[in-house]
Amino acid sequence: MKQKSYAISLLLAVPALLPACTSHSPIPSEYRDKLAPTFDFQAWREASPTNNTGKSDSGTKVELGGRIVQVTNDGKGWLIVAEQLPISSSPVYGPKEAGTRKGDFEFALLYPGELSAEAAKSGDSFVVVGTTSGRKPVIVKGDPKSEPYLVADCIHIWRAGSEQAVETKDGAGVRETVSPQATSCVPKK
Repeated sequence: MKQKSYAISLLLAVPALLPACTSHSPIPSEYRDKLAPTFDFQAWREASPTNNTGKSDSGTKVELGGRIVQVTNDGKGWLIVAEQLPISSSPVYGPKEAGTRKGDFEFALLYPGELSAEAAKSGDSFVVVGTTSGRKPVIVKGDPKSEPYLVADCIHIWRAGSEQAVETKDGAGVRETVSPQATSCVPKK
């Protein structure tokens, strides 16, 4: 009987522990629903822009991390060209440096909402949730390119080079350096 009650207690405790094991994405959960459970960035990146439909893996809702290469306002929103970076959930959630990689990791995204000119700059890192939408012609550092493209629903940006020192809450007088960050989401329709 004792063993049975221990097993029941353990089963009841597991759901309470699961949130500690999940990622702590800064993107609100209502924007993260229906994300593709797996997404092959390289396959999307390498899909031919001249395939029969003219689209490469369009309509897939994904979450990607990256570093901003350039930002322009194209009248429809903020067009961001970025280098894709893997997303880490430990020790903190966000894009992480990938080290030496072979291949091209650029992609383009359109954030059709409001951002201030200071909100996104070259070198800033981000996590974005959006829907893939074929390829987009862009000019990167004066060179025309065709990049895989997505339309963003929500973007969280960590500002590079503008760290701030903050006190930790434990009162031990320890100071921690953090980058200013902000989440921007297009209102759901």
